[in-house]
Amino acid sequence: MRSTTALSKRPFSTWRAGELLQSWREMVHPGSLPADAAAGLSVACVALPLNVALATAAGLPASVGLVSGVVAGVVGGLLSGSRFQVTGPEAALLPLAAAIVAAHGAAGLAIATVLAGVMQVAMGFVRAGRFARLIPRPVVMGFTVGIGLLLLNTQLPRLFAVEDTHANAVALVMKRTWGAHVGWLGVAAGALTALAMVTLPRLHKRIPAVLVGLTLGTGLMVWLGTGYDAVGALPRSLPMPALPSFEGVHLAGLLPAAVGLALLASLGSLLATSSLDALTGARTHSDLDQDLVAQGLANIAAGLFGGFPVMGAIVRASASIQAGARTRAASVLHALWLFVAMALLAPLVARIPIAALTAILLVVGVRLLNLEGLVAMWNQSKSTLSVVLVTALGIAVFNVFAGIGAGLALASLLYVRRHGALRLEVQRVTDASQLQRGLHVQSPEAPGAPEALDLLVARVDGPILFINHLKLYELVDGPPWAKLVVIDLSRVTLVDAAGVATLQYLAEFLAVRGAHLALVKVPPHLETALEPIAQHLLEARMHGSLEGALLGAGLLPTAPMEPVVLPAHLEPVARPVHSAHP
Repeated sequence: MRSTTALSKRPFSTWRAGELLQSWREMVHPGSLPADAAAGLSVACVALPLNVALATAAGLPASVGLVSGVVAGVVGGLLSGSRFQVTGPEAALLPLAAAIVAAHGAAGLAIATVLAGVMQVAMGFVRAGRFARLIPRPVVMGFTVGIGLLLLNTQLPRLFAVEDTHANAVALVMKRTWGAHVGWLGVAAGALTALAMVTLPRLHKRIPAVLVGLTLGTGLMVWLGTGYDAVGALPRSLPMPALPSFEGVHLAGLLPAAVGLALLASLGSLLATSSLDALTGARTHSDLDQDLVAQGLANIAAGLFGGFPVMGAIVRASASIQAGARTRAASVLHALWLFVAMALLAPLVARIPIAALTAILLVVGVRLLNLEGLVAMWNQSKSTLSVVLVTALGIAVFNVFAGIGAGLALASLLYVRRHGALRLEVQRVTDASQLQRGLHVQSPEAPGAPEALDLLVARVDGPILFINHLKLYELVDGPPWAKLVVIDLSRVTLVDAAGVATLQYLAEFLAVRGAHLALVKVPPHLETALEPIAQHLLEARMHGSLEGALLGAGLLPTAPMEPVVLPAHLEPVARPVHSAHP
């Protein structure tokens, strides 16, 4: 199997056509087609009510969700960089889509969807997909948790049929008189739908729990309710594609929303595709750049049909794999099954209560919270959990990009702190005779041997960075100051500009007081970075060993010496000046 790295070095169009052609041949293979058809039907049972629920939640006709699922499902299924990816409306896009509809109307959403698709295609051609693998997993988890919080906050008022007076669940709870306006029959239908979704999979995984729950909730409303808020009439065929109308749409105000939609749909799709690779292992060979192009073309198609924005959906794709999908035919067939349902079952779909659809979104929101994973993370790593919570709360309180930005910032700080810990161990030496015996040089009684030392030996372990460089100032705590400060850099992995400036300051500080700074055992990869401060060091050079620094400072006789190492009594372990972490 060819690696993604090898493929990425070739021109964008030279190999993808061959890859797609081969996968299209596999789609019609008699050995895999029955399994793919069954898997596509299973996914359609999940996608149909979800597509309708997302469209109605955004303030659009239910038909918009179905049309998007059909058109984008075919385009994405045929062209996706992952043969198991399923494209369609997704809960992560709902908050932004609803905001666009509220500000610019349905036509504005169609325009934004087309523009977002064009941007995604462009990102695919410049190979932006590879950067998705750099996003830390806690931020990815926080993204899904944040979307779950958004769903709960926005859909609870719809379930209780009080969305006109309360914009979100927080306002619903704060208002004490909200109970007088609740439509309890709708709540009962939603509860029955949710109960079926939660309990039926425990009996058998192949039961279409969403479809059964929707049928039970609809049956309850039809049986007990004389009138209720339902999906309404649906077309039995696809509309003709057309360019969205720009009349009455403020394009300058819509463009930032389109950019946000492109980034959100791209991020969600790429994360879903990466998750699929982890889920299936060697079974898949996904190309993230190709996936961006495919999702962009799917959004363009959805926009031309007046549809809801789409992205790769990990929930539907994993359901397809679990149902036995073998090729990308399962993704395409799921869209065709949706079209069959729209053509043959439109009168039945029209009677589905909004409360039951809302219940579906609420169950999806609770599952996105991944409470078990959060509890496990609390027990394993609270710092990682903090990244998840910051990302999720930022999304829920502000917006998706603020949450992801905050999560990335916190994750970066924690990474630097974890891997940028600076350990500083020092020992002050004043016994010349003991030092000379340790270095195997002349005896203490030899003429010319100094009788006393004022030496500070320090070992630095870890990178010297802007977040920890101030630790080095402890080497010049005083007075009194040592006549020679020797810093062993053999275990230093990196020195940034702040670290270089600090070492230079220490050298100048000691020079003013008639003392010296010596750097010993400098790794080769640091010599270039430290060259600017060489003139400030002892004898304007970095010594290879401790005895070299001592000779340069005149603290040892110049008689020939044997090769030496740092003596055991000078190993800087006796008195750590600082803890192991900044």
